Amino acid sequence: MKTRREFIATGALAAVCAGCGSFNIGAARGRRPAPSETLNLAVIGCGTMGMGNMNGFLRDKRVRVVVTCDPVKDSPAYGYDKDWKKKWRGGRVPFAEKVDDFYKQKGCRAVADWREVVADPTVDAVLIATTDHWHALIAVAAMKAGKHVYCQKPLSMSIAEGRLMSDVARKTGVVFQVGSQQRSAQEFREAAELVRNGYLGDCTTCTIGLSYAHNDSHRNGFGRDGKPRAALPDYWRLTPDEWDLWQGPAQHWENNAFIPGIHGPMVWRWNDRTGNGALPDWGAHHLDILQWALGTELGGPVAIENFTSDMGAATDDVFNWPGAFKFDVVYANGFRATVSDSDACKFCGLKFHAPKGDLFVTRGKIEKPAHLANWKESDLKDTEVHLHKSRGSHESDFVDAIFDPSWQPACTCETGHRSITISHLANSCAKTGVKSLKWDAAKEVSDNAAINARADIVRHNGWSLKG
Repeated sequence: MKTRREFIATGALAAVCAGCGSFNIGAARGRRPAPSETLNLAVIGCGTMGMGNMNGFLRDKRVRVVVTCDPVKDSPAYGYDKDWKKKWRGGRVPFAEKVDDFYKQKGCRAVADWREVVADPTVDAVLIATTDHWHALIAVAAMKAGKHVYCQKPLSMSIAEGRLMSDVARKTGVVFQVGSQQRSAQEFREAAELVRNGYLGDCTTCTIGLSYAHNDSHRNGFGRDGKPRAALPDYWRLTPDEWDLWQGPAQHWENNAFIPGIHGPMVWRWNDRTGNGALPDWGAHHLDILQWALGTELGGPVAIENFTSDMGAATDDVFNWPGAFKFDVVYANGFRATVSDSDACKFCGLKFHAPKGDLFVTRGKIEKPAHLANWKESDLKDTEVHLHKSRGSHESDFVDAIFDPSWQPACTCETGHRSITISHLANSCAKTGVKSLKWDAAKEVSDNAAINARADIVRHNGWSLKG
């Protein structure tokens, strides 16, 4: 009998293995079900965000969740709380059980390897809610197999990954929704419309506070703390093959060890082998709204200036992304947004500054200047810019676009790529010590060689990403 590894290398899965060569684009362009049909969805990544998004899809009667996928079979160690071991169960089996309980019948399959999902012709769409370092590999493979993609943010690990994902999305014609759900929230849409249509008057600056990443190792004590690298903990219940699959293209630590400070749920974001750090975690949200408000969602800034961070003192082999940072994002028309961590900024959100008063927006809250206190979105004139208004949740907006070819999802792959590029540039400043750079958004190239050298990441263990 063949082992799983032998089957993947020699069997049907080889055709969709991202580490086994390139794909032919155009063989499948994504099935669009008829109004009377059901969209078959697979959940890839059965952790905290996977649960939130899956619940959104379960509530949509047009969708049927048919597969849950994660190398982790069953673990108690998921959730945003510091006590993440006591939060709730994660992994492919608990997720499948939740699906079956919701539908009141058995039938949801639980698999370890995402390549089985991509190879399955009965799956129409995938939710990718894995660690950041898997997003591009899985998304590109799924799109080339003709599957629509809902991918959690941050979209990519590098500018090159985001560019490839966007190009493949365009060439395959599948529906792609980035999980920047603030675009489906009324308060952010209204704020963007007010700025974009000039209701604030002479608005040329903005202050943005980005929150710390959830369950960050810096504050919650999940670091190594002088302890030696640990064996794979029993609570993960992973086989050696599953452990290799969880790591995928991430460089292994010595002896393929488990590092509590980065491999534990919700803390992997702090190491560049598997995550992007705190800045892209929230930059994917608030910098996306900045781009939306300025009308630059298909372009970007012309410069990053005055970058500072705590990287000098905080960097080690576990925590190698900045926790504290500050920089300016500069646009061609002179607009300048000053971005910092929320501790320095004293708030999480966006504050647009104007002579008649500031406009502040954060989740669930918008504060308008006095002269706009009674303004309603219905006051927009037909000749003014009306931004995308999701009919329901961010998940249902994705489904709307699949069933209705005339409907564009709230945050396309290209839009998500352009927004997260700002965070990638800032992160590159942290890694290289560069304080300021110029950026050509059309060519996606900087005037700084050190920044350009970080356009992509290195993938390990035989995994490659090809267009």
